[in-house]
Order: sequence, then C-alpha cells, then structure tokens
Amino acid sequence: MDNKEKYVKLITRRLTYLKTEVMILNALNLTDINIFAENFYRDLFNLIGYSFTNTNFESNNYAFIDLIDHVDKIAIQVTSQNDNVKIKEAIDGFYSKPENKDYKLKLMLISKDAKDYRTKFGHDFKHKDDVLDITRLLALINDISDLDQVKKIAEFLDKHIVPERNKTESNEVETIMALIGYLSNEDNLAVSERPGNVDPDFKIFNRFADHSKFLISLYSELCMLYQQPLAEARKEVDAVKAIKISTYLKYESDMVLTRENNDPRAALDQLADIFNNKLSVNGLTFDKQAIRFYLLDELINCNVFPN
Repeated sequence: MDNKEKYVKLITRRLTYLKTEVMILNALNLTDINIFAENFYRDLFNLIGYSFTNTNFESNNYAFIDLIDHVDKIAIQVTSQNDNVKIKEAIDGFYSKPENKDYKLKLMLISKDAKDYRTKFGHDFKHKDDVLDITRLLALINDISDLDQVKKIAEFLDKHIVPERNKTESNEVETIMALIGYLSNEDNLAVSERPGNVDPDFKIFNRFADHSKFLISLYSELCMLYQQPLAEARKEVDAVKAIKISTYLKYESDMVLTRENNDPRAALDQLADIFNNKLSVNGLTFDKQAIRFYLLDELINCNVFPN
C-alpha cells in the first residue's frame, strides 16, 4: 500500500464515521453536532485549498449559507437534508440577494447521499457538481496530487474524529497499545538532551554483544523524543498492569527471538510489526519509531528478549 492510498483510506474511515454519527444523532433530534460541522467543514475545505469563513462570524446577511469564500466566490450551505425542497429553498433564498449573483452556491450533505435530482433548480445550479456528499468529497480529495496536502487532511481528520472502538485484545496488550498511541501523538513529544549511558548495567551489551552498538545508538537517538512522554504515560499504569505487561512481553518476545535465531535486530523488527498490525487493524494511528523505542526501553528493563 502506497502512502496516498493509506491516507485516503484513513480519510474515508473518518468521514464515513462522522457521517454515520451525524445521521444517528439527527434521528434522535440531537442536532448540536450540526453546529460543530460548520467549522469542521470550513477547516476541511480550507485544507483542500479554499479560503472559507463561517458566515455566522461575518454578519446576519447570510441566512441561507454557512460558509463563504470571497476569493474563489463560492458559498456553501452545510446541511443534513437532501430533499429537493430544501435545495430549491437554499438556491432561491441565496440568489434573492443581488450581492450574491457572482457567487457559486454548493450544498454539503453531512449525513445523507446526494440524489439524482430531476428538479430544475435554476441559477446555473448543477446538482451533480454542486451537491456534495461524502462520496463526492472523497473523490475530490482523492484527485489531489500533492501527497503532503493529502497527508495534512488525513492528520486533521484523525485528530478531530476519534471513533470509539471495541477492545479486541487482552488488557495488557490494550495498555501497551495505549502507551504507543500516547508516544505517537506529536503533541506529547518534547525534545530532550541526548542521554549519556543508556545501558549502565550492560544489559544490552552482555545479552547481545554483536548488536549492542546498533541497539544502544538507536535507543539513544529515540530517547531524545520519546523518553519523557513514555515516563508520563507510564504513570497511568498500576503495578498489576505492569506485571501483566512484563509477563506478556517476555513470552511473546522470546518466541520471536527464537524464530529469528537469537538475532535481536531482526526480532525487534518482527515484534514492531506485530504491534504495527494490531494498531492498524484497530484503526489507530501510530508512529513506528515510537513502537521501536518502547520495545527497546522494555529490553533494557529485561521485559523484551529476557535472559
């Protein structure tokens, strides 16, 4: 899977989740999320390349729209309704004001799909282009060729839309995944000084002399980013959880090390891939270097690749 495919799949999952949540909440007459949606889609469209502002912050003259881009002359109504009457009302109401004649009106459907409308809406309104739903929005994003731009959109959605998920692992594995998730959050990272002797008891050297230089060098580099946040994250792990984690890591890592003929570099990569896959399956985002650091730290603590 290339990077763009990975980002687009993440974007698809997050927007689909939001669409479903809005649909269910609206069905229960819990419509506060619609207000959140206005600013959310403002920020999302701006990442796509527009310059929208929320009309609620501009004036009271925009009764039929929620977002307006004065640069590209586009206005958007963010709505959960997709019926002909609603669309016609928005179009006629918006263009009833002469000052709006040079603007292109679009509707963003946040909980329903666009229909194959037969109504003649007038005002050069083309429903296949001007009624956006999640599927059409995803097609628009997928058409972006700038990988960095797609990445920023994926990161924005991943930060602002956090789906609840059912636990699929044992408690100790869930705790490890939570620790790695904490390390993977850039907001929790802080650059510190390169540590001195990271293996004062020669645990790495005595256990894996042939690979100790590589392992210690890698751990020292990663320490500058991840040591402090890991210490913070571990404050939430009580003694019972710590024992369960230790037992789990010792057993799993020893099996991996045996399969890799006692090669810690290969075993470390395999163990990192195991957690990589667990995190990916559960829809979580992560930093693979954070996984490696966590495992190296547990190696020094004698919980990974035990004697």
